[in-house]
Amino acid sequence: MQARASVLIDCPVETAFAFIADTANDRAWRSHLDSSRGRATAVGDRISQTYSYQGKGKSVELEVSEFEPPERLGYVIHEPARARMSFHCRPDGTATRVSVTISANLSGPIALFEGRAQKEADKLLKTDLDRLKRALEQK
Repeated sequence: MQARASVLIDCPVETAFAFIADTANDRAWRSHLDSSRGRATAVGDRISQTYSYQGKGKSVELEVSEFEPPERLGYVIHEPARARMSFHCRPDGTATRVSVTISANLSGPIALFEGRAQKEADKLLKTDLDRLKRALEQK
């Protein structure tokens, strides 16, 4: 499964990247996120996050796999499914184009629901990027 989305945000690349990389800001724009602990400052850093969706809570651990300010930030998620999430910030005129990609290898019984997971991931990325845009443009 792979989901991609992007948004144009009226702010400098450095501002967008710093906001995305600072996990203290995550609750302002990441839907379903209840809590986040840790910091993304270098490859290998770990961040623990708790999400709730449809009345169920789930904790995940993100490992920073890519950290190239102010352009790239990537995470690997090992459980419950092996997944990657990457952010790319690039100048677009005087604004910043933020692109996000989520890819996951679904296996076992969950693979039967890959189509549904794809639709949910696409919807989630769009929602979260709209929230990110609002949060950054209100600063």
